[in-house]
Amino acid sequence: MGRLIHLLGLPETAERIAIKLNLCDYRKWETGATSDPKVVGALLEVLRARYPHAKIFLCENDSTDTLVENLWGYLGIDAVAARYDAKCISLSKEAWTQVPIRGLRCSGLEVPALFQECDLFINHPKLKTHGKTRITCGLKNLFGCYRRKDKRPLHHYLDEAIVDINMAVRPHFVIVDADLCVEGNRGPTQGLPKKVELFIGGQDSVAVDAFCARLMGFWPYAIGHLRKAMRAGLGSFAYRLTGDLGPECIRAYRFQFSLSKFLFMGIVRRLLSWSEAR
Repeated sequence: MGRLIHLLGLPETAERIAIKLNLCDYRKWETGATSDPKVVGALLEVLRARYPHAKIFLCENDSTDTLVENLWGYLGIDAVAARYDAKCISLSKEAWTQVPIRGLRCSGLEVPALFQECDLFINHPKLKTHGKTRITCGLKNLFGCYRRKDKRPLHHYLDEAIVDINMAVRPHFVIVDADLCVEGNRGPTQGLPKKVELFIGGQDSVAVDAFCARLMGFWPYAIGHLRKAMRAGLGSFAYRLTGDLGPECIRAYRFQFSLSKFLFMGIVRRLLSWSEAR
C-alpha cells in the first residue's frame, strides 16, 4: 500500500481527508463483498504517517437494505478508525449540498458537503463482478452517494445513474482494494471470493475502471456505465501502467463470469419491467 501511495503522488499536505469505503451489505470482509478492515488499516497507516495532523474521515452512506451506523462495528471498521485517530462518518446524517450537472438523467444532484470541504478525497472501492453491470469498481462505488436510502428505482437506469453521480462527486484519487475480490454472476454481494492480492490506483476513475475491467476479463466498451462515462467526458480508457504489474500479466487474473447467464437475466429483467409498466 505504501508503494502505491508513493506512485500516485498524493499532495504533500492535507488537512481534511475523506475516504469513501464500500460497506454495501451485512457481509464480512472474508466474503470479498465489503471493505476489509486490514486493508483500510494499511491505508490509514500510510496516510497518518504522511499527514500526522490531518482529520481523516471514513465515509459511507445508508443503502437500501443497510444502516451504515450498524456496519461500522459489525465489520470492525470502527476499531481500525480509532487506532489511527480517524472518524467514521455516516453520510445520511451529514450536511448535503446541491451540485448542478449536465447529466444523462439529472440536471443537479445532492452530494455530501464533506467531500467538497476536504482537500483530499479518496474513493476506495472493492473489485467485484456485478450481476447487472458486469463489474463494480470506482465508478459504481460512488452510486452509494445518492442521498435517497431506497436506491432500487435508480436501477431502472443504472448505467446513467452511475454516470450522473460521478459527474457530481469527483474524488481526487481512486485506490482499489483488489486483494480479496468477488467473481461470478451473483456479485457484488453473493458471489465467490477470489484472492487477487493487488492494490490498484489512479486519478482517472474511468481509466482505473477500464484497467480493472480488462484485468477481470471484460472488454471495457462492453461495460455500459464505463462506456457512457468515457463518452460523457469523465475520463479515458487510456492508461499507463507503473509498478509491479505489466500488461502481459493481466490474463492470469481473469474472473469467472457467465456471459450467457448475464444476458439471459438482462432479458428477464426487461420483460419484468415491461410487464410492470403495462
